[in-house]
Amino acid sequence: MVVSLAGANRDPEIFQDPDGFDLRRGNSRLQLAFAHDPHFCLGAHLARLEAGACLRALLDRLPGLRLDPASPTAPRGLALRKPPALRVRWDVSAQR
Repeated sequence: MVVSLAGANRDPEIFQDPDGFDLRRGNSRLQLAFAHDPHFCLGAHLARLEAGACLRALLDRLPGLRLDPASPTAPRGLALRKPPALRVRWDVSAQR
């Protein structure tokens, strides 16, 4: 048997409109995306705290930093969906 992460939560026999994003889906507890119970990462909370602290420090030091609206990137990938790049702009005049 082979398990495909790309196929997770896309079984039309389980989920109506499996490719649609619906937070109010009646059987949303059957989805696998948020990893609960024995599959939940023990370091997830620490990773979120660290990421938040890093972003706050970066934005405090560079208040003119923002996402570049001219370069939107859609997430890609099967196992780890992420944007291929995160392009930003820095407005130096916004410095304190």
